Amino acid sequence: MDDKRLKAHFSSKSNQELQFTKEDRQKVFEQIKKKDSGSYMQKKSPISLQKFAPVAVSILIIGICLFLLMPSIVPGNLTKEPITINFNQESNRSTASNPVVEEDKVSTTLITVKSEEMGNRIYLNMLFTYNKDKKTMKVVSFPAETYAPVSTNHNGREIYDKLLFAYPLGGADNVKKTVSKLLDLPIDYYSVIDIETISTLFDSINGIDYDLPENIRVRAITQVEFEFEKGIQSFSGEEFIALLMAATVGVDLKEENLVNLLQAIFNKMESETLSTIPKEILAQIEGNISLDSLLENPPEINLLKSVSLSPGMQTDSDTELKFLYKFEEDFLNTISEDLTTFN
Repeated sequence: MDDKRLKAHFSSKSNQELQFTKEDRQKVFEQIKKKDSGSYMQKKSPISLQKFAPVAVSILIIGICLFLLMPSIVPGNLTKEPITINFNQESNRSTASNPVVEEDKVSTTLITVKSEEMGNRIYLNMLFTYNKDKKTMKVVSFPAETYAPVSTNHNGREIYDKLLFAYPLGGADNVKKTVSKLLDLPIDYYSVIDIETISTLFDSINGIDYDLPENIRVRAITQVEFEFEKGIQSFSGEEFIALLMAATVGVDLKEENLVNLLQAIFNKMESETLSTIPKEILAQIEGNISLDSLLENPPEINLLKSVSLSPGMQTDSDTELKFLYKFEEDFLNTISEDLTTFN
């Protein structure tokens, strides 16, 4: 899975040098912010927050397509029963006597947010797995700076770089292939949506409310950063994506906020009707999902869990422009197993 040439370059470094502390990552992350273009910050004022609905929701996750992963509920050309994941079908990582999942039916979907304004770079990459029998979903979110096999050269050799560049190097299908290779995990469904489309959709539903635990400053996409005050606020599309990005890294916003942010989307979408979503917005979402079918047949989810990447996150910052998050293959194996195991 590793790029052998780059791996050799870094092999002379000690584990201590690559295992940065949270404080080290914070310093490097602040340096990244300074490299982005644009420089204004927006402050939000508190507004009222509606009570949360139960986790089992009739989902209208069209805004960022965060819930397009139920093969069993998508009729028509995409009708497909949830797969039983056995890595022997696509890799040699497991053997027939020791599959990651033997009986549970698990489906997988990748949700990606890109920015056409920023050269179609991708900033949010969330992989969902769903067990229909147990009505349980898991999610892992990869930082845009994840070191991943984003392309291949003319000899078919994998080229590693930031996950950020996977879409410019091959479109939505390449994003799916990159994450699939990274985790050695087949991906059934995928969806890519532009941040401008998300912003338009969020405007159509008057934003999404969330209660911030503290004053924070987070990295943005089309500008350098956002600054938010503690308390209940209503967020626009890019602002909300920025919060999800921050929770993914776990520096400016703790990781446990990831599930809470997703729940806020579910709650909001549950209260909206299909008529509030402009049809032209749906047509701009790339992927292999029938959105109308999903809306007509929403899945039931009793539990949503997040899978953390923090224990295996290594930072490489030889230069500001080469900042990366790296993960050992063995660690990614455990992430794949966690995502596809439902006890």
